Amino acid sequence: MAKFPFLLLGLFLVLTILSQPSVPSATPPSVIPSPILTPSPTPKPLTFAEMNTLYGPCVNLPALMYHHIQPQEEAAAKNQTNLTVTPETFRSHLEYLRSKIYNPISPTDLAAFFNTGAPLPAKPVLLTFDDAYADFAAYTAPILQEFGFPATVFTPTGLLDNPDYLSWSDLSRLSGNFHFGNHTWSHKNVAATIEVIRNEISLADTQLANRGFNFPKTFAYPYGLANANAQAVLQDLGYQLAFTTQPGRVLCTKQRLALPRLRIGNSPLTNYGL
Repeated sequence: MAKFPFLLLGLFLVLTILSQPSVPSATPPSVIPSPILTPSPTPKPLTFAEMNTLYGPCVNLPALMYHHIQPQEEAAAKNQTNLTVTPETFRSHLEYLRSKIYNPISPTDLAAFFNTGAPLPAKPVLLTFDDAYADFAAYTAPILQEFGFPATVFTPTGLLDNPDYLSWSDLSRLSGNFHFGNHTWSHKNVAATIEVIRNEISLADTQLANRGFNFPKTFAYPYGLANANAQAVLQDLGYQLAFTTQPGRVLCTKQRLALPRLRIGNSPLTNYGL
């Protein structure tokens, strides 16, 4: 009988242990791993042959884009350093083009290639200057004339005769050597409404045409980006060529209203793939 209390005590301990809540397992619940995202490959640029098939006929033709040609001290005084190539560097660019047997052409030549397949010279190049700044007459034109190279000046006609811009008389004096194209009336961004863009392009078109300029009709988009509204206006007005600031050197017939250019700075042309 002396063992009975011990049996009761043992039974009590067993029941006490069994009545305790179970301890959660230390093993964490299984976690479903997140799927591994594979980035899409960067699209490869189209080859010349592919572009020629899609948009051709095409031509490998660098269209070089400049703004100011002026001494650095003048550029600094006007806060125009970022858009300036010095006369010395510009002269070296033309010397380089001549040494590498590049052949500068005019918009007339390019439009004829697009329209009729008229042949272009070997290694053609197009020289373009945006905004019709006064330094074109002071520095750029004399150097171009020395080399006998044609060039195109994209002209916001409403800014002519203002300080730092060419005058209408400058255009008349220089038109025998250079092509003056449309750059809207007030250098207006073509992201504006269709009515504004139509007025801007049409007014500049009329002002240039009335003075015998801009044949064939050539345009450059202020701030560089084309859009459908502006292209529709240009098409209605019979424009043959329109240039962006998008980089590239393959110019194609079916992209003739959104042609690429190479922005040229104050460094050797070898830096731009020429």
